[in-house]
Amino acid sequence: MTQATNAKTQIAGLCWVRPEQWNRLLEVAEDSDRLETTWEEWQAKSLEMIEVFATRGILIEKVDVDIEALITWCQEKNKPVNASTRAEYVTALMMEQKKLDSKGQTRH
Repeated sequence: MTQATNAKTQIAGLCWVRPEQWNRLLEVAEDSDRLETTWEEWQAKSLEMIEVFATRGILIEKVDVDIEALITWCQEKNKPVNASTRAEYVTALMMEQKKLDSKGQTRH
């Protein structure tokens, strides 16, 4: 998860994995032993975390992450796929979206 501070609200990005890509993440993640066994377990824990952060005034933005794109990004940067690089990747995606939004463009 990554955080960006805004004058009004703190917003944090959360790497959101699609159910059909969960097993692929477990295959490639260096820290797979620290991840939940199933997507459903991970989703429940993530949604609980989102609620906890909301009580602290931090909004969580689910950032849809394509695992193959994450793998490619990590390979290009010569980094392992782990919690740290997932957070770094989410930050990069959020920054790119912010640039597109500021230019009046949207993702397709």
